[in-house]
Amino acid sequence: MEQVILLLMGVIAVGSALGVVLMPNAIYSAMMLLLNLLSLATLFLLLHAQFMFAAQLIIYAGAILVLFLFVVTLLNPEGEYIFRDKRRMQRAATISFGLFLGAMLVGAFLAAFNKTQPVFVSTDGTNGSFGSVEAFGIDLFTRFLLPFELTSLVLLVALIGAVVLGKRK
Repeated sequence: MEQVILLLMGVIAVGSALGVVLMPNAIYSAMMLLLNLLSLATLFLLLHAQFMFAAQLIIYAGAILVLFLFVVTLLNPEGEYIFRDKRRMQRAATISFGLFLGAMLVGAFLAAFNKTQPVFVSTDGTNGSFGSVEAFGIDLFTRFLLPFELTSLVLLVALIGAVVLGKRK
């Protein structure tokens, strides 16, 4: 069962990543980004990396995506009318797909915390501490400090550039 969820979430992650790039509307693109972040959080949970699962949901799907949506709606005053959709079949399909993904997320959450599951055993000699807060903190502030700070700088520059370009129109 875990392999099926892993494969399904991988397919959803790749498909939604393509949707982020290919969507013609920025709001729909942001919704595809939310789907991508949720599927990646589920993959973290399946890997028994509970801290990364929580961080993915709280930081990226919560805070960062809200910031992106705020900037998009700030730059697009017609954005409030974008969700008016008169097609019933599309709305029904969207709701059922969302409920299906929610059920899959709950199933993955229950499977990850099931006590009969084997404990994650690392092959690189870290004694199964992969995904723990301690291992994440050590890696973040040693090996990945520079890429982490550069990523935040690139996101800040992109946000400022989007606001400046949006104000010109």
